[in-house]
Amino acid sequence: MMIGKGGIAPLPDPVALRILADGAGYSMLRLDKAGTSIAHTWHATLEEAKAEAARAFGVAEEGWAPE
Repeated sequence: MMIGKGGIAPLPDPVALRILADGAGYSMLRLDKAGTSIAHTWHATLEEAKAEAARAFGVAEEGWAPE
C-alpha cells in the first residue's frame, strides 16, 4: 500500500526487481518502467531477498541476471 495526498492506494506491480547489497544486508527494489524504485524490502541475506522475490513475484533462482 502507498499513502499519499489522495489516501491509501495499492502499489503498482513492478516491471523489474533488483537486489543490492547495502552494507548490513540486502535491499530488494521494486522498479517501475522508468527504472524508478517504487518500493523496497530489506533482508539480512541474499538468500532471504531471493526467497521473498520467489514468494511475492514468482521469480525463480535462474531468473536473476548477473550485474
